[in-house]
Amino acid sequence: MDIEYIPSYEISHKRQLRISLIKNRCKNGIIPIHRHSYYEIVIITKTKEKNENHEIDFVSYALKAGHIYFISPNQTHKWNYKNYQEQFDGFIINFNEPFILENNNNIKQLLLKLFNSFNTIPYFIYDVEKFKTIFPIMDILLNEYNKEKQNSLILRSLLETLLYYMEELKIDSSQIIDPKFTKLDKLRNLIEENFKQIKDVEFYSRKMDLSSKRLNEIIKKISGITVTSMIHQRVILEAKRQMVSQDKTIQTIAYELGFNNPSYFSRFFKKYENMTPKEYSIKMLK
Repeated sequence: MDIEYIPSYEISHKRQLRISLIKNRCKNGIIPIHRHSYYEIVIITKTKEKNENHEIDFVSYALKAGHIYFISPNQTHKWNYKNYQEQFDGFIINFNEPFILENNNNIKQLLLKLFNSFNTIPYFIYDVEKFKTIFPIMDILLNEYNKEKQNSLILRSLLETLLYYMEELKIDSSQIIDPKFTKLDKLRNLIEENFKQIKDVEFYSRKMDLSSKRLNEIIKKISGITVTSMIHQRVILEAKRQMVSQDKTIQTIAYELGFNNPSYFSRFFKKYENMTPKEYSIKMLK
């Protein structure tokens, strides 16, 4: 059986930043599942329909006014709507990592805070009054972007400023003050960096200067799941992404995810998804 894998898009090397109004981006209905190599921010300022949604990493999220979505490189996603131009107002901002990180590696931590898509909801709900503080920055950014001769230094500075403002809005909207959430973020980042090869809870607890028991207590209280479950969720998510977006064998995917035995990987996957990797690939790519 021939399987048509989902497309992967890249941003132009000449234009490492792309900004557009939602109503100007697409004139079609449903955009099939896809992924891309750059970051994407979707700001919804107005919606007319209540049943429109956006699938991010195989999970459906309602599109609502007052939401800002953060889509990381290599995430799979799919738009579902009847008429993009009529139903939504807002902005879409795309940029790649070399553009925003040029001469400033400190911004990497900010990207992790905003775009940490693993085991967390990939959007936040902003307060309308507070969000108005972003509009002047967006206006300046759009004006600079639409110039025939762009200044990349100005664009980069404005984008960085916008991201920091969004971080403030996200913190305000979450109203999280418990320091335990800092530990959850640190664990997510550690898992993101190491999950393919290291699945042992002891490794992560040592990195966080905690016993395995204490780390599990903290994480389960916040998230409702154990550290092991969190690691396994990330492995399953990566397996799903690779199965639908790359022309790789199940055996190759298993090895890349740290499984020496492809048969064990298949059993591991079936335990969580109630189907084998092959069955999942066929289901998603029909």
